[in-house]
Amino acid sequence: MIPRAAIAVVLLALAPASRAQEMACTVSVNIAQLPGTEYQFLSELQGEVLRYVNGRSWTDDVFADRERIDCSMQIVFREAQGLSRFRADLIVQSSRPIWGTTQRTNVLVLSDTDWQFNYNRGQGLIYNPSRYDAFNSVIDYYALLIVGYDYDTFSQLGGTVYLERARAIAEQARGAGAEGWFIPGDDYSRGVLVQQLLDTRFEPLRRAYFRYHFDVLDHFTTAHEESWEKALEVLRDVNTLYVEFNARRHATDVFFTTKYQEIADMLADAPQRTEAYELLVEMDASHQSTYDALVN
Repeated sequence: MIPRAAIAVVLLALAPASRAQEMACTVSVNIAQLPGTEYQFLSELQGEVLRYVNGRSWTDDVFADRERIDCSMQIVFREAQGLSRFRADLIVQSSRPIWGTTQRTNVLVLSDTDWQFNYNRGQGLIYNPSRYDAFNSVIDYYALLIVGYDYDTFSQLGGTVYLERARAIAEQARGAGAEGWFIPGDDYSRGVLVQQLLDTRFEPLRRAYFRYHFDVLDHFTTAHEESWEKALEVLRDVNTLYVEFNARRHATDVFFTTKYQEIADMLADAPQRTEAYELLVEMDASHQSTYDALVN
């Protein structure tokens, strides 16, 4: 698998004057839980967010259409606190191809259940990184997380610059006293995730993320026995981080939420599956019923 940066250099040399943006994002908006008909205007958000995310450049690299990041954002409105004040969930997912196959692997799956913002009919979305906005800045933050995670799967710590930009948004939100970013006593609040990803203590997790995608998934069809062993090395490295903190953290939780089923399926026939089972159950007990298939 060629690193994103190398792909960009090749494409830059070959590309015509026009360029594709990085994102191939699908967007859905669900207002079923809001009463009455006065909130039908919120359906316009689907097209607005789609244009906003897919229509601008989030990096300085050049992408061909086939290289765009496949992702989705689902906005589920939970409550109207007036005609223009809302509470919603945002569910974010992204994936990337597995080298040498027609399959894709999820890179990021997470749900933000503490999103509150104002939105008026016909408001439109305008990118302005110098100003915090309760709606736009959350979209910006997760778009940059998507890019950062994607780049991390193609080169070690390759997504750092985009995660730094996401952290800047989180700090901007902190300075504005915005809700949902840093909640005292809540290690799973929005801004904590990117803080952990950029914490040097969590570098083993991000390096493991690259090795899992590059050494394990991208080579599995041609060298599955070697890939099984490298998968165990990845789990051991993540376990070292788990033992250090004596618990899962937001960043490791995202890893297991995204990968647990795939890991179980991949290791189902591995000679090392008993050791894998012990490591997985220790770190990710919430999915033990899935991992039980490794030893039963």
